[in-house]
Amino acid sequence: MATCEFCDTCSFFKEEFQDNPHTKEFLSTTYCNGHFITCARYKLALSQGIGNVPRDLLPDPLKNPKCFCGM
Repeated sequence: MATCEFCDTCSFFKEEFQDNPHTKEFLSTTYCNGHFITCARYKLALSQGIGNVPRDLLPDPLKNPKCFCGM
């Protein structure tokens, strides 16, 4: 299975979910080692660079509050 090229540098999975390892494992398995091409963080990193991806941007674009605000 393919792995996201940003897996080692993505701050989301390194800094978030320290208190909830099961959620971290589920999300990283789903996005980093699976369907990373659907990941909002991956798409933004490709177009803007990994350093420009907001720390709080969720991998699932439908669950990102900014998407509902028109931002």
